[in-house]
Amino acid sequence: MARSRVRVALVGAGGFGGEIAKTIGRRPELELVGVVDVNTEAARARGDMHGVPWWGDHRICLSECECDAVAVATPHNTHRDIVVDAATAGRHIFCEKTMAITVAECHDMIEAAERHGVKLMVGHKRRFRAAHAEIKRLLDSGEFGSPLAINVHGFFGRQIQGFWASREACGGLLYWAGTHDFDTIRHYMGEVDQVSAMAGPKMFPDITDYDDAIAVNLRFRSGVLGSIQVTTFFPMATYRTSFSYEIACERGGIAYDPRQVAVHYAKHHGPTQTTFFEGYGFEDAFATEWDSFAAWVLRGEPPVLTGDDGLRAVEIMQAAYLSIHEGGRPISLPLDRNERRPFG
Repeated sequence: MARSRVRVALVGAGGFGGEIAKTIGRRPELELVGVVDVNTEAARARGDMHGVPWWGDHRICLSECECDAVAVATPHNTHRDIVVDAATAGRHIFCEKTMAITVAECHDMIEAAERHGVKLMVGHKRRFRAAHAEIKRLLDSGEFGSPLAINVHGFFGRQIQGFWASREACGGLLYWAGTHDFDTIRHYMGEVDQVSAMAGPKMFPDITDYDDAIAVNLRFRSGVLGSIQVTTFFPMATYRTSFSYEIACERGGIAYDPRQVAVHYAKHHGPTQTTFFEGYGFEDAFATEWDSFAAWVLRGEPPVLTGDDGLRAVEIMQAAYLSIHEGGRPISLPLDRNERRPFG
């Protein structure tokens, strides 16, 4: 591209779309040039707020808006069609997590981008927050030897509303309350070889139509073991103060404490050391992925995230639900390219 900025149309004018619009407005190599939402009042309001045109249908936007790329921040079950349409129209794509509901949809998205020669990034920002980047640095330093096991504790309390309460629209509990962490621990530990999972009793059918609590066990190709437990019915933590990490290693251990926003680490028989961070670093993480997207589109610089990263997170989650559906049976990865079970 000969331009100095990537012109972006935002598809999805809700709360998270607003965060994306603000991030685009702060980045020197990005420019917001349009807003789309099936809720035309929301599209109008967001467009007027930023002084850009708006549309109620992404396909009309793609035919009328002089954008280089689209940012997709809509319910998860709409991502596949929007991304394929954008790729077909020759637009680059930044798709928010979760990428889609099934690996079949993810492969459709990746193949459409490749076929039409456009970039596709999926926004898994947690790995770029300062505390998580520090964990990655410690693991890569070699000081702690090889990892043995990792555990993520995702108990928190949150009022669930909108499409997040619908299995069909969002995918289920893991697709919004665990998606960051499946990406992050894969970033730490490499590819997953096997997944098994169990769901707890359904106690709140008036709040969501999916599981209230899930426990997932992972085996990585390296042999490292992993586990994630998630529920939204734990009143003693918020989403931000949940998702603590514990990593046991050959020569010590590393932990993330979200209540203190701190990384603790120690060698065997040695003192525990702590690094504290000022805030969670959401804005810096957004900036990292969006600056990389702009550099990828404008100059072909290697991206920090790709469609494959989005696919692999979906693959782990879909395998977990397939395991639940089959009574906890371990599911081997990778899943078949056309796998849609247990969702269809």
